[in-house]
Amino acid sequence: MKTNYTKKRLREIVSVSVKHGLKGGINNPSQLREALEELGPTFIKIGQILSTRPDILSKEYILELQRLQDDVKPEKFEMVKNAIESELNNSLEENFAIFEEEPIASASLSQVHYAELKTGEKVVVKVQRPNAKKMMMADIDILKKLAPFINLTPTGSAMDAKEVIEELAAATKKELDFINEAKNTKCFREKNKDVKFILCPKIYEDYCTEKIIVMDYIEGIKIDNIDKLKEEGYDLKDLATKLTYNYFKQIFEDGFFHADPHPGNIFLCGRKIGYIDFGLMGVLDDNLRKKFNDFLEAVANRDVNLMTKSVMKIGQKRGPVDRSRLYEDIEIIYDQYIEESIQDFDLPQIIEEIFKVCKDNNIYMPKDITLLVKGLMTIQGLIAKLDSEINIMDIALPYVKEHITNEKLKDLNSIETLRSLYEIIKSNLILSSKIIELIEQIKAGNLRTQIEFKESEEASNELNKMVNRLIFGMIVAGLVVSSSIVINANVGLKIYGISAFGLIGYLGAAIAGFWLLISIIKSGKL
Repeated sequence: MKTNYTKKRLREIVSVSVKHGLKGGINNPSQLREALEELGPTFIKIGQILSTRPDILSKEYILELQRLQDDVKPEKFEMVKNAIESELNNSLEENFAIFEEEPIASASLSQVHYAELKTGEKVVVKVQRPNAKKMMMADIDILKKLAPFINLTPTGSAMDAKEVIEELAAATKKELDFINEAKNTKCFREKNKDVKFILCPKIYEDYCTEKIIVMDYIEGIKIDNIDKLKEEGYDLKDLATKLTYNYFKQIFEDGFFHADPHPGNIFLCGRKIGYIDFGLMGVLDDNLRKKFNDFLEAVANRDVNLMTKSVMKIGQKRGPVDRSRLYEDIEIIYDQYIEESIQDFDLPQIIEEIFKVCKDNNIYMPKDITLLVKGLMTIQGLIAKLDSEINIMDIALPYVKEHITNEKLKDLNSIETLRSLYEIIKSNLILSSKIIELIEQIKAGNLRTQIEFKESEEASNELNKMVNRLIFGMIVAGLVVSSSIVINANVGLKIYGISAFGLIGYLGAAIAGFWLLISIIKSGKL
């Protein structure tokens, strides 16, 4: 409360909050949106960040906050020019051959200008508004002080206002650091460089600072401009399929996905899907991905017990958890879908309902999982606009099944494969030796049994031959199975693109199998 700004802003926030009925908690989505709009640009940004958090807000609130308008009056060009020159330590003319004074977009924290570099590249320059960071962090500090009195979370939320504000502060700092956005853009571009239908802007690092980012200019058609896409001859079904497949790739293969894939951030340019704005990205490490894979596998198999276990593993406890009650709550969701074909499942809706169950059971989901759910909800909305006949599950099921299979095979390497082959053969040989030892005990009369053998020598020899052939057949089968796994995993030295270890295993199995067949034929007991 040291500055006049803080005192004046505090009175304004309290007044608007009371006016829109937020003092006793949020009970109406439109109340929250209207309050944030009235409080200005920094609170609009807070609302936009909240719209990515289905763990904090229900679907009605998220949809309402997505209506927040972020178009604000642009800064005067002189202020923009001074900011760029101060950050780059050079005049605007020395850095750019062309720099358009009128911005092509203007938001609460930054604005974007078209420019051309001295080397001829067409770029966009994203410039942070002067004092934007200082004012936004000051507003968040005020909210921290007001948290005990003004509740920013809907009634029944598993998180209190203080926790929400702390997370908002962390998210805001990230969004205000353009170096972080530049790193995200480079990482996304690298991970998708081999996807022919994906376009990601190139970052020009020499021109990037905490307050300025310069990247390729992507000009195209917004992905929700259906009429224009049809006019340009795009296959909307193919477009929807590619968009979904790539988003699943971002999640399950890369573990690095665009957390805000709304229509304003996706363009069609030269028959490619172009992404922009990488300030908000989701990250799933290997451990979290495995847990989420288990959850999806449980959904696909309608396994309530595995769903419950997966939710317990993914979530963080915020109080006492009754596992029986959690199981029953998830089972209720399961019963709603039991009569439906799995292709008709609304995956984001199911996950959102499970999130609600988690809140009711004092379980809080990690931020990146909530970003993932928000992303899936947004992608599903885009798919519905592009082709109403496509359901996200049509693509999710085969992709997830294939991915889970590949995950189980990708960790195989040549040494481990050889070790597995050795263990299979060794186990079979041990089994064989034990059976032979048993037979020898029978021959020597050391087996404690009251059965009296007649002509035991001949009988045991025949049994010995039979067991040897059985064990030999098991070894051959083991070689065939192990070689198939190796070839499917495609690891180790290659011969004409096929794993050499797999081929050697097949060859060994063929020779051994042929020898076994000859020995059986010679015995006259085929």
